Amino acid sequence: MSGFVNVSLDTSNDYVAENSSNTSSCPIAEKPVGIREVNIAIHVITLVVALVGNNLLITAFVKMKEPLMLLIANMAASDLLTALFFLPRLITIEVVGSYSFQLQGLVGTIACKMSFFLSDISISVSTQSLVIIAVERLLAVVCPLRARNITAKTRRVLIASTWLVAIAFHSPYLYTFELVKVKNGNIICLNKWALDDEPAFLRYVIFLFVTVLLIPLVVISILYPIIFINLGRDKMAGHRISKRIRRNRGRNMNLLKLALATVLSLLICYTSFIVITLFRLLAPDTLPKCSYSFIIIEFISIMVMSSYCAVNPFICFIFLRNFRGELRIMCRGKRQGSKVIDNNISGRTRSSTASTSCRVESHKGKSNSVSSQDTFV
Repeated sequence: MSGFVNVSLDTSNDYVAENSSNTSSCPIAEKPVGIREVNIAIHVITLVVALVGNNLLITAFVKMKEPLMLLIANMAASDLLTALFFLPRLITIEVVGSYSFQLQGLVGTIACKMSFFLSDISISVSTQSLVIIAVERLLAVVCPLRARNITAKTRRVLIASTWLVAIAFHSPYLYTFELVKVKNGNIICLNKWALDDEPAFLRYVIFLFVTVLLIPLVVISILYPIIFINLGRDKMAGHRISKRIRRNRGRNMNLLKLALATVLSLLICYTSFIVITLFRLLAPDTLPKCSYSFIIIEFISIMVMSSYCAVNPFICFIFLRNFRGELRIMCRGKRQGSKVIDNNISGRTRSSTASTSCRVESHKGKSNSVSSQDTFV
C-alpha cells in the first residue's frame, strides 16, 4: 500500500464511522448482507496464497542464484509485508465488525505505528524494483556487455536502496500514527496529522502518490517502448546471428513479458482504488453517501488491491521456466526424502521382523530340543 491507500482505508473513514452518530456515515456493520463473509473468505485465501507463493519465490532464488530472481525475490519480500501486516488487519476489522484496534498500551502504540509503516512501504519497494528491472532489461537489449558487467554487489546495493528510500518516504508514519479513543469508547489507530493539519497532510499524500506510483509508472512506460523498438530492429539480423544469441533474445523477450505482466497487474489491482481514494481525499462531497452500489464498488476495489501481494508468484510461474523447474526439483526432493524415510522405516521394520522371527525360530528350536530330549529320556 502507498501512504494514501492506508490513510483512506483506515484514517478518515475509521474516525467518522467510530466517532460519529450521524446517520450519513455508514458503519462497517451496515454493509450489505453476506459481503463481510465474502470479505473474510477472500482475504484469508489471499493471505495463504501470498505467504506460500512469495516464500516459494524467495526459496527458489536462494537455490537458483539467478540474477533477475534477486529483484523478484525483493518484490516477494515486500509482498510478504502486505500479507503479514495489512491483510490480518482487514480480516480483524471484518470479524470484529469495528475499526477498533485490538492491542492497547505501549504494545498497541508500537503495533499501530509499525503495522501501517511496514505494510505501506511494500508498494514503494515494488515500484522501485520494477523500475530497476526495466533499466536492466534496457541495458540487456541495448548494451548487453554493460548488462553482463552488473555485479551481484551492485544489485544488492540497488535492492538496499529501494528499502532505504521507501523507509525515508514513510518515516512520518512513525510519528503521526497514534491510538486515539473515540466517543463510543473504542480505541482506533489513525494518522493524527490528517486531523491536526489537513492541508499539510494532503500535500504529503500527493507527494507519496507522485513519488511512489506516478514517477515509476511514467519511467516504466517510457523504457519499455524503447526496449521493444530496439528488439524490433534486431529482427532483420535474425538469420545472421548465432543460435546462442537467438536464445538470449528469446530469453530477453520472455523476461520483458514477465515485467510487463507485473506492471499491468499493478495497474489493474490499484487503478480503481487509487481513483476512489483521490476523490475521497480531494473531493469527498462528490462520493455518494451510504449507497450500496458504491459500497460494493469500493469493496471490489479494496479486494482487487489487496490481492496484488498474491499475484506475482503466479506471473513468475507462467513466464519463468527456471522457476517452474526449481519448483519441480523441490517437489521431487520432498518426494524422494519421504521415500527415503519410508524405505528406512520399512527397512527397520523388515530387520526387526527378521530378528523377531529368528528369535522365535531359535526359541522353537530350543523347545523342540528340550522336548526331544524329554522324549528321548
